[in-house]
Amino acid sequence: MVRPVFSSVHRDGPLRVLEIGAGVGPVTEELVARLLPGDRLDVVELNPEFCTVLRQRFAGAGVEPAVHQVSILDFAPGIRYHHIVSGLPLANFPSEMVENIYARIFELLEFNGSFVMFEHVMGRELLNTFTTGQARQRIERILQIEEALEPLVLGRTTVPLNMPPARVLVRRHPGAKGDA
Repeated sequence: MVRPVFSSVHRDGPLRVLEIGAGVGPVTEELVARLLPGDRLDVVELNPEFCTVLRQRFAGAGVEPAVHQVSILDFAPGIRYHHIVSGLPLANFPSEMVENIYARIFELLEFNGSFVMFEHVMGRELLNTFTTGQARQRIERILQIEEALEPLVLGRTTVPLNMPPARVLVRRHPGAKGDA
């Protein structure tokens, strides 16, 4: 999840990184370990217990994350980020919320930045196969949203040893140079 953040970094100053849906911080830990003094790491997490864990776990770290207990839809930092990393389980959310989350992410992302997320391999496909009624309509709409974002994908990496196997997706901003 963090490799794309640091694999193509051309530093001309401090990095600004936003993590969404950090949970108890496994990805946060990797970000903190690689960021340099002066870099900025904001973490948006809705669960208050997870926020407490994150604040305690990373207090005094070289780059101490600023933990914000808020929905990404309500987060208003007044800046744009070079990289956004998301652990949100988007396939579990209402389709309208997924659309709003993507719109908010792209509002917060620098035009030349990257958006990194994960999904479970076959997750959406399995949900689409085994759901019915309104749940199926929700999944079908999310699949349409993801298909519309397909031209923004810069890379995919499958992590087969993850349980269940996962795929990391890296997307560019829709307004990035070279976009038609």
